[in-house]
Amino acid sequence: MDPLTWGFIGTLIGTVVGASASIVTTIINSRNVSRNQNKLEIYKRQEIFREFQRDNYLKIQENIYKALGIINLMHIQGMQKLDDTGEWHEESPNSENYNELMAVIRDLMMHLERIENEKLRGEIRVILGKMTTVSSTSGWRQSIDLLAQITFAANDAMKILGTELRNNYYSGAVI
Repeated sequence: MDPLTWGFIGTLIGTVVGASASIVTTIINSRNVSRNQNKLEIYKRQEIFREFQRDNYLKIQENIYKALGIINLMHIQGMQKLDDTGEWHEESPNSENYNELMAVIRDLMMHLERIENEKLRGEIRVILGKMTTVSSTSGWRQSIDLLAQITFAANDAMKILGTELRNNYYSGAVI
């Protein structure tokens, strides 16, 4: 064969091989880009969910402390009334403290349904059940017992909350 023909065939084969390599490289690159974009979208969704959980945990933590403060104040006022009058008085459902406690409990219940941890939800539901009975204690002993139960239950819930918050601040494996 003529050297010119061999040169043409070589050029043609080189062009086909180069074009094929370019096409394969483009396909591989587009698959990798697509896969990385999917991973990034999943990571972004996980971060949004993690932030949502974190915000709810912080609100729950804040509201539990707020409720404990109101309950302690109600107990102290009840003890002062006991000292002044010699009788234990239940907190009136129309009192400012009672209304504030009910608002905090409503807020707690709203945030409670947004969290993922079922064990924590159960612990807080127990606390909420006890908090709603605070205003109807029949005497100072019952009030002290209830206050202690709520405080211990809140302490247990705070431990779980702390663990959940720490877990939510750790973002896991980076893509």
